[in-house]
Formats: sequence, structure tokens, C-alpha cells
Amino acid sequence: MTFRTSHLIVGGALCALLAACTQNGPQANVHDPAAPLPQIAVPTYLNFNPLDIAGKDAPTYKNPFPAGTYEHFVAQPAYPKIMDDYSDDKLLNQITANNSKIIICLPQQRARLYVNGRVAMDWPVSTGTNGHETPTGTFRVIEKNKDHKSNRYGKFVNASGKTTDSNADASKGVPEGMTFQPAGMPNWHRLTLDGVGIHGGKVIPGRRLSHGCIRTPYKVAAKLFEYTVMGMPAYISCAVEDYNRGGAVRPNDVKYRPGGDHTDMAPGQTAPAVPTTAAPRTL
Repeated sequence: MTFRTSHLIVGGALCALLAACTQNGPQANVHDPAAPLPQIAVPTYLNFNPLDIAGKDAPTYKNPFPAGTYEHFVAQPAYPKIMDDYSDDKLLNQITANNSKIIICLPQQRARLYVNGRVAMDWPVSTGTNGHETPTGTFRVIEKNKDHKSNRYGKFVNASGKTTDSNADASKGVPEGMTFQPAGMPNWHRLTLDGVGIHGGKVIPGRRLSHGCIRTPYKVAAKLFEYTVMGMPAYISCAVEDYNRGGAVRPNDVKYRPGGDHTDMAPGQTAPAVPTTAAPRTL
């Protein structure tokens, strides 16, 4: 992967010229065309994280990366608060449970699928709102369902077919005379036994909208479903991952909590079977 550094080289060269003027006086010949150019130390892309570039709101900002590359995609001025998504089909076709992982970045409201340490997909998500926060932690995909429906959230409809509550919670009981219609959660990837998962839904860039799940644009969720595999690790992080180390996340950024309110699993653990005697709660 190549990082275009021409602007850095020019800046470094100007610094060298200014230094020469200061040392030799204003009348000095600061550059002999026949002399070899000085070796200027130029930082590479490994010295910063392109997922979190500062200064993109400056009027003079120009995307420094080649068009069509993933680096160019994330260096867009409005990123990460864009509805655009990125995918690399060549990487997607290499997916196994052992060489891939999904990272949901809560502060950026973006999700990224890494394959062999490189981003194969990047898309906007809308996670849990206050009181319904999406749990941070280390998980695995323990169930996939193309046409999943919630058994808790949906809408109440009266006898004439009119919706009386479009954000109904069936766990609080269904009012008399009403019918509960569960919310569709297409292309479902279950991450916890108590109902947190990735699925198609309404997404607004940078906005948290869900009851705890990771909503994904419908078309992106459909494509993701085609390529993901059971047992694939998924990390929900409260910080931006280290892109330069293949999407590494620190333990304190995912706040791994065994047990508790959610079924968190370390990547090396075997995913438990979903109980068949009682349907797991679905958010």
C-alpha cells in the first residue's frame, strides 16, 4: 500500500532551504543545481492512523491519497459521517473464520470488516441510544438468519390495522385489542444470546438510533451476509482501532466483561449453542 508523500517532501525541502538561508546569510547560494539533493526524512503512513485524520475541515485540505484506494476513501473531508460504504471483493473472497474480524467503532459509528489485516468493507452504522447502549466487548457471530424478526420490539396495531405505537416493546405486555407485529431484522448476525446483533435497518451517519443492535444499511447488510462466516470474531470498541496494525484494538477499549448482562466471548473461546428450549431475547 503506497502513501503519496509529495507534499511532505516539498515541505521538508522548504524547511531545508530556510535553514540554509539562516546559516549562510541572505546572499548565500542555497542550492547548487549540480549538487545532490539532501536526504530528507519523510514520515510514512505508518506514523499516523488514516481512520482518524485531523484537520480535514480546513479550507485548504486536499486528500493526499490516490483515488480508488481505501486510504482515499477514509480521507474524505466528511468521513466518517457519510453514508458511503467501501468494499474490496478480492479480499472478501478470501474470508475464513480465522483470518477475518468485524470491528464496530462506537465513537465513529462505523463498522469495518478486516481480512488478513486489511479493510474489506467499511460502512456506517447506528448503534444503541441512551438507556439501550450497545455493549462493548469481544464477541463472535453465533447465528446467521436471512429473515430474522425481533421477538421484543416492533409495533402495536389495532383491529382496524392502524399502528398505535411504532416503537413498541412487547416485553411490557401487549395492550388489549392490539396485535404485536415484530420488527424485521434482515441479514441478522447474532453476537450475544440476549439479543445484540448486526442487521439491516435505518441508519443516519453519526447517529445512534437502535435498542442496542448494530444497524447497517440494508444493501450493505445483504452483502455482508453473503461473505461472513459463523465463528467470525466481532469487536465492539469505544475507541478507533489501529488501522496500521490490521485493526488492532486494546483490551481497555473493548472493556471485555465475562458474563454480566451480555454474553461476551474471547476470540479463542468456542461459541455456545443458541438454546432451543427458549427463544433468546432479541433487541
